[in-house]
Amino acid sequence: MTFRASIITLYPEMFPGSLGMSLAGNALERGDWSLETIHLREFGEGKHKRVDDTPAGGGAGMVLKADVLGKAIDHVGRDTRPRLLMSPRGKPLTQERVRQLAQGEGVVIVCGRFEGVDQRVIDGRDLEEVSIGDYILSGGEPAATILLDAIVRLLPGVMGNDTSGRHESFENGLLEHPHYTRPQEWEGREIPEVLTSGNHGKIAEWQREQAEKLTAERRPDLLSELPGSAKQIMPAIPVSDLNAGISFYEEIIGFKCVFSDPGGYAVLHLDQVELHLWLANDESWIGDQRETPVISGAETFIAGTHSCRIMVNDIQALFARYEKAGKIHPLDPPEKKPWGATEFVIRDPYNNLVIFFEWN
Repeated sequence: MTFRASIITLYPEMFPGSLGMSLAGNALERGDWSLETIHLREFGEGKHKRVDDTPAGGGAGMVLKADVLGKAIDHVGRDTRPRLLMSPRGKPLTQERVRQLAQGEGVVIVCGRFEGVDQRVIDGRDLEEVSIGDYILSGGEPAATILLDAIVRLLPGVMGNDTSGRHESFENGLLEHPHYTRPQEWEGREIPEVLTSGNHGKIAEWQREQAEKLTAERRPDLLSELPGSAKQIMPAIPVSDLNAGISFYEEIIGFKCVFSDPGGYAVLHLDQVELHLWLANDESWIGDQRETPVISGAETFIAGTHSCRIMVNDIQALFARYEKAGKIHPLDPPEKKPWGATEFVIRDPYNNLVIFFEWN
């Protein structure tokens, strides 16, 4: 079965471009995959074949029209191929998604231009928005080329040795290990001895260690996706009044309660942070009352020993938000610590410490 790629674009002359060379180009010549371009301008309106208009509500730039793009998509026909819109706000492209697409019968790719695409055609034609990275291009054509290059190389028979792709970056959740080849010595730098030892077990172990080291240094986010990896700590802190505790964390700090058990347990969310509160009525954990109230007008506070640390992106901005609200007293400004973090602390009514920090 030939993998079919249909590209809707204002610049069909940009294709096949680099896709007509090397592995992808050879596969295109062999018929392993096919490429057609649909010129969006042909579906434009009026004498000048207009395809865009000013954004509703005002703003800079122009927006691709839903009716024009809808006709172009309908021209391709309805089949089981996914319809993709290359967009910086799309879901990040991963090697896993590339593999899924390569196993299908093909793709329909819409190349965005200008300020964006009318949301109605995205919804009405079930376009899956895909991003190749957190940066902006002048249009979706380069992104479409990258996507297709990643797909085509995984098609059966395209790579001369199908096993050559199994150890590449992202295939096993890690970045790829370093590579070496002859000469043995270059400018005083030697090939690692283990690679010339002939001990394949030791070589595989070295490659795995190097891949893990590089991933930890350059893409630690990938490690959190590996099976068995720790993802997030969810602190559980005691309160003597569950409803009052929920109110404090919602109204003062900004959490939202997503679960509350009358038996004495609650779960709260703030952005990507999850916090658990549990009702502790055992007097063994209750200490002296604090002399300084945490909230204006508060009367008594139980002294506990528990704390949780929450990492934030901009600690000064967060502190300014709490300071402006004026609900927390005392509230000392962020302070640089010897261990390389800038922190400030909020005490809840039960003397639990909520420590916000940002690495310097």
